Amino acid sequence: MGRTVRPFAAGELEELSLLAQRLNGRRESGSSFCCAKAADIRRDFEETMDSGFACWEGGRPLGLISCFPDREKGNADCSLLLDARGERYGELAAELVDAARERLGPGMACTFFFPKENGDCRNFLRSAGAQRQVNEYILRLDREGWEACPPPGAEPRPVREEERDAFAALYDSVFPGAYASGRDILADLGRTRFVYVISDGAGLAAYGVLKLQGGGQAAAEMLGVREGARRRGYGRTVLHHLAQQAFSQFGAERLELVVDADNESALRLYLDTGFRLRQENNCYILR
Repeated sequence: MGRTVRPFAAGELEELSLLAQRLNGRRESGSSFCCAKAADIRRDFEETMDSGFACWEGGRPLGLISCFPDREKGNADCSLLLDARGERYGELAAELVDAARERLGPGMACTFFFPKENGDCRNFLRSAGAQRQVNEYILRLDREGWEACPPPGAEPRPVREEERDAFAALYDSVFPGAYASGRDILADLGRTRFVYVISDGAGLAAYGVLKLQGGGQAAAEMLGVREGARRRGYGRTVLHHLAQQAFSQFGAERLELVVDADNESALRLYLDTGFRLRQENNCYILR
């Protein structure tokens, strides 16, 4: 049988999820947009059926691309996972990416985040003319060995109902164009996301977003300080509070966060707090 590239089909999602779990379990073939567990991967595939494609040969899957499009921002976050190396990787990747881009339509950029060890993905994207972005670090703080030593000063508290508009405005001003808007964060408030804030005489001064990810893991998803309130220790205070809530309130064993490699001040804060480098990712955008 020849090789074919076809859209995701409901009856094939189980097999594709297991393939994605296996490939994503190795940094040399992984994608940062892909979950670790097959059940979570399948859930994501079900949500992205319209923009997912798999490559098949001889009745078995060789690889896949799964895209999470954001039409408003004109971007799709793409997981590219292939059971191939070298020239064959590039050949299969081109077929999958072409199929996905045709389905996504004109004007949609494709963003790829993947471990720096995945050289085949990097080489393919370079050859395809993708633009390299700043590398990102994934940092991790373990509950074991962490000591709660809150910095002096104001203690963060949960955002209040009447502060929601102010939070959304502050969030969007600190992170314009982020993958999740302030309203997106609020829509999930109290389920998997929790927002803690510090206020001063001028209103909300700082905030932190804690996201529960299951399996004993949580993420310090976003941390922001109002421009006129910086260099007062608010960021350090909020970060400590997120760790305290993750470990004490929600029973997490690990707290992770993501930071751009060129954000030296934030990186210094995180390392001083006890976070350690877990993974470095490359980012490329194909327009």
